[in-house]
Formats: sequence, C-alpha cells, structure tokens
Amino acid sequence: MSRKIIFYENHFIEFYQKQDQKVKGKIQYVFELIQQVDRVPKKFLDHITGTDGLYEIRVEYQSNIYRIFCCFDKGQLVVLFNGFQKKTQKTPQNEIDKAVQLMNRYFSKKNKKMKDYKDIQSFDELIELEHGKIGTESRNKYEEGAQMFIISEMLKSARKEANMTQEQLADKSGTKKSYISKLENAKGNIQLSTLIRIFEQGLNRKIGLTFL
Repeated sequence: MSRKIIFYENHFIEFYQKQDQKVKGKIQYVFELIQQVDRVPKKFLDHITGTDGLYEIRVEYQSNIYRIFCCFDKGQLVVLFNGFQKKTQKTPQNEIDKAVQLMNRYFSKKNKKMKDYKDIQSFDELIELEHGKIGTESRNKYEEGAQMFIISEMLKSARKEANMTQEQLADKSGTKKSYISKLENAKGNIQLSTLIRIFEQGLNRKIGLTFL
C-alpha cells in the first residue's frame, strides 16, 4: 500500500507550525502509518458521520487529541484540510463545516482545472525539509522511528483483535512479555526473526517485506 498526502492551501501547515516538536513528531509518525498501512486502524483515521467523503485523522499525545480533516482523491491521494486540538471526543460542528467547505472548494477548483499542481505542497516535501534528504543521518533516524511506530501499532492492533494479552502472545510466540511490551511502546531493538515469529506463530498473521 502506498498513499500520498498533500496539503490543500495552507490550513494544515498553519496548524502544524503552532505545535511543539514532540507533537509534530507524533503527527509525522501517524502520517507515515497512513501512507504505508493498507487497513489503517480507526483510532487514526475515521469517516465523519453525516458527510460525503470527509475523514478525520486523530493524533493522540499525552492527554490531548489533535484532529486533522482530510478526504481521498482517486483512492490513494489523501488531501489535508484544517486541523485543531480538542481534549474531548466530540468534534465541533463548526470545524466540520469548515472542512466540508474546503473539500468542496478543492474538488471544484480541480474540476475547473484552476489548481496549479506545480505548487502543491506534499507530506514528502515537509519530511525532506525537517529531516533532510533520503540517505542522510537525520532522515535515516526519522525513518527508523517511523517504522518502529508503525510496527508497534500494527502489533498492538493485531494482538487486541486476537483477544490476547501480552503475556499470552509472548508464551505462544516463544518470547518474553517484556519484549512484547517494548515493541508495542516502540522501544528496544527489533530482531526480524523474532518479529516474524510473533506475527506468524503467535498471531497467525503473515507479514511481508518491501525493499525500496
């Protein structure tokens, strides 16, 4: 699965620039998950009830919830609109209305060929700006962290779907509960053979490798 995230106008960037570095980092990791994972868990991406194609990206950090509205264009293109911070689960109607207006404007301009695609700002450009070009030390560090985050969330989601505790999964896959806990919290070193055993032996799931 390979999606691409782009920004419509400057609404997301204005929201993003107001956040501190730790929140920005969590937003980036969630975006990486959305770009790379086929079935994105609803805790990160969910349809807004009562709208025609509007979705909400949810980023949780400490006790805060950061929400970013988006839609899909041609299946794999994710278009970002406005974002906001909210501690409660309920999404304010005025923010939804604003996002719907932006979504309608995006498609209206696109259909009229008024949008200059050369000027589109994308998530890829943002990552290159903040973490450097592919192959640099800072970019490698970011990508390692992003992959660790994705693995931890997919493992946690698969374990919960299987109705297993960390201890049960550890016993079934021949490893320790502490190792499962570290993986689910994106900590520690990942051993590929152990990871495969956890998914295939412990969870009866197949995992694939992609070499870029």
